[in-house]
Amino acid sequence: MKTGLILGCGYVGRALASSRRSSGDRILAVTRNADTARELTSEGVEVFQGSLQDGEWHDWAQKVDWVVNCVSSAGGGLAGYRLSYVDGNRSLLEWMEKTRFAGPAIYTSSVSVYPDSQGGWVGESDARPHSERAEIMLEAEEMFFSGPPTVVKVALRLGGIYGPGRSFLANRIREANGVMPGYGDYFLNLIRLEDIVSAMEAVFKEPPCQQGFFNVVDDQPMLKSELVSGLASAMGLGRITFDPNSVGHRSSRRSDGERPANRRISNKGFKEAVDWSPRFPNGLSGMTQLVSS
Repeated sequence: MKTGLILGCGYVGRALASSRRSSGDRILAVTRNADTARELTSEGVEVFQGSLQDGEWHDWAQKVDWVVNCVSSAGGGLAGYRLSYVDGNRSLLEWMEKTRFAGPAIYTSSVSVYPDSQGGWVGESDARPHSERAEIMLEAEEMFFSGPPTVVKVALRLGGIYGPGRSFLANRIREANGVMPGYGDYFLNLIRLEDIVSAMEAVFKEPPCQQGFFNVVDDQPMLKSELVSGLASAMGLGRITFDPNSVGHRSSRRSDGERPANRRISNKGFKEAVDWSPRFPNGLSGMTQLVSS
């Protein structure tokens, strides 16, 4: 039996905890949410309630074989991003050095580090500080990789996350009345929850994954208009059009009011590094299964 430590046990962390407990691992978790802490405890997870960046958990988490930092933003805009991601990874590295941790470590980053490519394909080397958010995410990755050289460190840049209990797009289609705000002519790079968990578990297989940055997205990015059309059809709804002038959900526009970044993100690097393929090759297959079940 191995002992795993999950920092930030939200949507992704809880799914990983459940999977690894089913495989026989002992799971330690750090979360700032009291309700989550109670629920995890009832599920057999050993929990420390507190913030990752505060470091009060350092002496509590001992003799750990693997660690995953999948903490989400503490809120508060860019300051919350820096607190959760940069300061969070700084705290993680302090713990690694204090406990002499030597196992594999995963940090869940984001595909937001990639700028617009006008619909072209991008890979891991194409990350750029093209926005304040991307700059913070890249700084957090740099902090993570500055840790002890004995630790195999893997940053997984996750696409847009969906899955059981998290079908935001399907809900918006139901409420659209035929018109969705924003644009439909840009590619969505998505990944379903179960495929994130299987990607993490692939990193931990023997021998461990090589160190580096990897994109964890599905195989086939889809134009938002094509995904919405296909999902609406699967749901028995009529044609959906897009209105850029309509006031709607924040994901329909960037914070500066311009079109969202349009790029197709490749998962080729990760698939070559480990034995992994997403169960759901594109968003339509994964979301249709959710609305049909």
